[in-house]
Amino acid sequence: MELLPVLDGIHSAETFHPAFLDAFFERVSQLESHPEEFGDALNGKVIATVFEEPSTRTRLSFEVAALRLGAGVITVADGGTTSRAKGESLSDSAKVLGGYADLLVWRHPRDGASRLAAQSAGVPVVNGGDGRLGHPTQTLVDLYTMRKEWGRFEGKVVGILGDLRHGRTARSLTWGLAASGASILLLPGPGLAWEGGLEERILSRFDYRRRPVSHALIPGWTGASEAWLLEPRSLIQGQLFQGGPSVIGQLDALYLTRLQEERGARQERGSYPGVDPARMEDPLLSKCLLLHPLPRRGELPDTLDRDPRMRCFEQARLGPVVRQAIFLALLREDSWPLPAVTPMPAGEVEHGLGPCPNPNCITLEEGIPSPWRVVGKRPRSFLCAFCDSALPAEYVGCLSTRRVHPLHSASAEKIRAENLKPFLAREQAEGAGFAWGG
Repeated sequence: MELLPVLDGIHSAETFHPAFLDAFFERVSQLESHPEEFGDALNGKVIATVFEEPSTRTRLSFEVAALRLGAGVITVADGGTTSRAKGESLSDSAKVLGGYADLLVWRHPRDGASRLAAQSAGVPVVNGGDGRLGHPTQTLVDLYTMRKEWGRFEGKVVGILGDLRHGRTARSLTWGLAASGASILLLPGPGLAWEGGLEERILSRFDYRRRPVSHALIPGWTGASEAWLLEPRSLIQGQLFQGGPSVIGQLDALYLTRLQEERGARQERGSYPGVDPARMEDPLLSKCLLLHPLPRRGELPDTLDRDPRMRCFEQARLGPVVRQAIFLALLREDSWPLPAVTPMPAGEVEHGLGPCPNPNCITLEEGIPSPWRVVGKRPRSFLCAFCDSALPAEYVGCLSTRRVHPLHSASAEKIRAENLKPFLAREQAEGAGFAWGG
């Protein structure tokens, strides 16, 4: 089976790993310390920013980053003013814009849009936020903000509070924190936790463990007595068999998100979780940095702007320099080599798993099949290669042996990724010429 090529650019925080992050942040620090050395690094290059959703900080920080490096900028600040409003496909738009610019930054309301654009553009594509799937460059900004304070993430506990289900920054940041070795306290508002599949992939990928956490402040935030902590197993080997919830004495950082109403989020009951001056007096938060990707609502009131723990405007300030490093990594590999991100190859486009079940997947808007990618071994999971939603595979065939096995069997675990062939039903597999392997 021929795998689709790895897409060029930055599309998901799921591709980050420790070696890449360490090297990348060293580059950012170099840029921040000596900006004058890079003022003409991208002379003659053109950056296109295409924003089909509203944006202030992300779009402008990308454009500032390009200008500070000497590149020209062309921009689409409203998708309704382009041929996309006339029905032009995303692929066609990407092909055209890839002929005008050396790199595209794309924000889109559909999950997986940047990955699809990258298949057609012919130049690197950077995800400026797509649907609720992710916002990887914001994660690099967020991680760098914390790294400047701490140096390393090991032993740090970072809470993520608010709308996890629809918040793409929360989703991406959790991946980035796990890749950095931090412990992550999940504090979703009522009805705003993300789907279990995402969490399971994080636990498997980074050998993390999920444990309940109890603290007097948590019910006031979430309406529940417990939250959930994702932490490296190496930190808790001596506590694996202890009963009851864990106790956290202090948070090192709290990342707040607003209710994502533009993506269908609704407040189910009670007040939306946040902080205020009174809550910030709790010992749990005594040394806790406050981060927020902005814009904010009442979850982080401006009465805290003078609090020495506030970092949201430092995040905004660091946005351009982090994105300068992204441009240099993608357009000046000769002078800015970095470890490659983790590849995310995908399997065949034509399969019998049906359309992607995610109604916001870019494949449904564009009317194209959704190729799959596989994660894990026991059990294996088949995901839409564009939006990461689970596809309903129940059986897997082996292309080398021509046998089919139940998805959750030990035999399925042994099949190499390039030999996998997923099926919805045993009968479907046998109709395709696979013998039952049990």
